[in-house]
Amino acid sequence: MSLNFGEIVEPSTRAFWNDYDEEAADEETTLTKLEWIWYNDQEESSEEQEMQKTLHPPFHFVIVEGQKVGSFIGKVLQNGQCKPICQLSCGTVSVFHLTTEKLLLCVSEELDPNLFGQIAHRLSRWLDAAETVSTVSLQPAVLYKGLSEHEQEKVCFIKALTGIQILDDIGLLEAPNVITGVAAGVASYRKFGGKDTAVYGCYLDSVILDSVSSEPILRLLKALRVPCADRYELKFKTSSNLYL
Repeated sequence: MSLNFGEIVEPSTRAFWNDYDEEAADEETTLTKLEWIWYNDQEESSEEQEMQKTLHPPFHFVIVEGQKVGSFIGKVLQNGQCKPICQLSCGTVSVFHLTTEKLLLCVSEELDPNLFGQIAHRLSRWLDAAETVSTVSLQPAVLYKGLSEHEQEKVCFIKALTGIQILDDIGLLEAPNVITGVAAGVASYRKFGGKDTAVYGCYLDSVILDSVSSEPILRLLKALRVPCADRYELKFKTSSNLYL
């Protein structure tokens, strides 16, 4: 059987059922199996040993997701001096381990909705062991429903799913707005485990971060105890020598 626009459509005769079963089997085999790729000398330590190094409590786990957020985090995190310890085989998710700050930071640029649940599952060992978990999602402001006149004038405004107030200018996420992506998977996983998650949505007027739109995000990251630069400067590269 198949699902079309909310309606279950069954084959007219049993003769076609095998075709549907084969299609379902093909879909299962094409699902991506995500594995961690560790940036270490595998001859000296195993994957499990590397994982155990990151699980010493107490530590704070922060997940940041959004389009092109990887280069932004790479430049502002410890002024660009911090390198990821591992990456998922999909190539869009990486993890940083800051031992001094007792912090794990996951950065995701994944856009495929079919992988959000799998990514949350691959993060489960950290989600179970972390003392606190926070997610920060960068979203286009046009997706936010119910913009106030004051928010329409901002290049970036932040909403929180819960009432934990860590910055004065962060309001509550109101219906009918929802959280999506890895943040939703992480929040659901923690909720069913009886644990809380701080969820923040950063709504931007442009997917390209600059010194102005990144300022509220940097303040939020610092409030979450993420060591990052005070300012982010977007550097444009000249694509041609044509001047008008």
